[in-house]
Amino acid sequence: MHKDEIWQLYSKNGEPIPDAGWGALRGNPEVTSNDGIVGVAIVFLYRYGKNGLEFLWQRRSEEIDRYPGDWDISAGGHINLGESNVDAAVREAREEIGAEISTDELEFVTMYPLNKNRFAWIYLVDWTGKTEEFHFDDKEVLEVRWVEYGKMNEFREKYAKAPLRKDRLTFDVIDVWLKAHGNI
Repeated sequence: MHKDEIWQLYSKNGEPIPDAGWGALRGNPEVTSNDGIVGVAIVFLYRYGKNGLEFLWQRRSEEIDRYPGDWDISAGGHINLGESNVDAAVREAREEIGAEISTDELEFVTMYPLNKNRFAWIYLVDWTGKTEEFHFDDKEVLEVRWVEYGKMNEFREKYAKAPLRKDRLTFDVIDVWLKAHGNI
C-alpha cells in the first residue's frame, strides 16, 4: 500500500460504501477484528508462447514489508476510495509491472470474498504477441517470470507468498474460466 492511498470500504453485499475509506479504520484487513471490508483487484497476464499457455508471475521486492522475495500474481492490490474495481486493476498493472492495459482488455473471471474482510475481483489479460518490456518503477517488484499453465500449481505451492500457497479457489476458478472460454 502506498501511504497516500485510502481504500474503499464495501458492504457485506459487495457494494461500495460511498465516501467510506479504509483511512477511518486501523489495522490490516486480513487480521483485524473490525467490520471493515475492502476490495482487491487481481490481474493475471497470460499468453500463448512456445511452451503453450503461460501465466506471468511477479517476484516481490526484498524492500517491501509483506512477503518480501516471494512470488505473487501478475499484479494486484487494493481498490482505492471512489475507484472502480476495473480502474484499480488497470492502475495496479501499470504501477507494479509497467503493463499498459485498457479496461477493454480485462477479461472478468469472478468476484468473491477472500476472507471476512476482503472481496476480490479477478481479471485475465491476454498478453499474446505483446512486448515483454516490464518495468518496476514503484520498487514493489524485483522480477517477473512466465510459468507454463501445467506447472502453475506446483510453482504456486513452492514459491508463492503464503496466502497464495493455500489459495486453491482462485486457481480453480481460473481453470473453470479457461475451459469455459476454450483456452484449455
